[in-house]
Amino acid sequence: MKRALDLIIVHRRGFTLGATVFMSVLMMMMGEGSKTRFARAVTTTVLNTGKFTFSWAIYMTDLWRENRDLRRRNLELSSRINLHDTAVRENKRLRHMLGFKERYPLGDSLIAATVIGRDLDRAVNSLILGVGHSDGVRKNMTVVTAEGLVGRIFHQYPTSSSVQIIMDTNARVSAMVGDDIYGIVSWRGGPDLVMYGLPRQKIPEPGMKVYTTGFGLYPEGILIGTVIDKPVIDVELYATVRVRSAVDFSRLHEVFIIRGSERADIWDDGDGTGPFIRPEIQ
Repeated sequence: MKRALDLIIVHRRGFTLGATVFMSVLMMMMGEGSKTRFARAVTTTVLNTGKFTFSWAIYMTDLWRENRDLRRRNLELSSRINLHDTAVRENKRLRHMLGFKERYPLGDSLIAATVIGRDLDRAVNSLILGVGHSDGVRKNMTVVTAEGLVGRIFHQYPTSSSVQIIMDTNARVSAMVGDDIYGIVSWRGGPDLVMYGLPRQKIPEPGMKVYTTGFGLYPEGILIGTVIDKPVIDVELYATVRVRSAVDFSRLHEVFIIRGSERADIWDDGDGTGPFIRPEIQ
């Protein structure tokens, strides 16, 4: 087949002339009616071939444009759906926070803030908030959600601030379970907190709630988390239990800052703001 095509290409003039002579002789041998039908058939074939060729090109161009418009429309619809879903989730969270603010006894003393960044890889595990000194935020103010304790303001700037969360190796929270079980809550790595310094005579059971005591940095009665397993005996007189934080830090978007919780009228952080040096346990 290839050799035949090569032969036709090399001798294309001779083949064209031969085909023309053959068609001429064939038409001379035909009658008038046959000539007319043959001419019409050839003309129709040529026109249909040309029409198909150009129509196919136009069709492909229109199809490409239609596909492009459909892809653009699909992207717009997907974007609208995503924005709608995001708005629904945000509305749900904000309603939850609004209910918490209405129930919380401090009322207007709460500063609402949005989490605009996270910094969990450096010396201090922290969140970045979109409010700062100009919004009334001060160092050591307590940060909470409707679920429980988040941490404390670590640094404040004119329009932003950072929060040292309780899931930080340097964080310490004076905590209690019930009315007479006291200990210290801290983070030693992993997904959970630990509560240590517990007397063996009074060990909390799994499922019991852990709250702040009001000693040191944080106000009293803020939920820290829930005891989740049996104790580990550290030394002869004390035990440690694991505590599941009430706050899911991986899904944290909005928080509240408790205005006045830094207690500058009591604790002196080295700047002469209060009469007493702040305790080491925080």
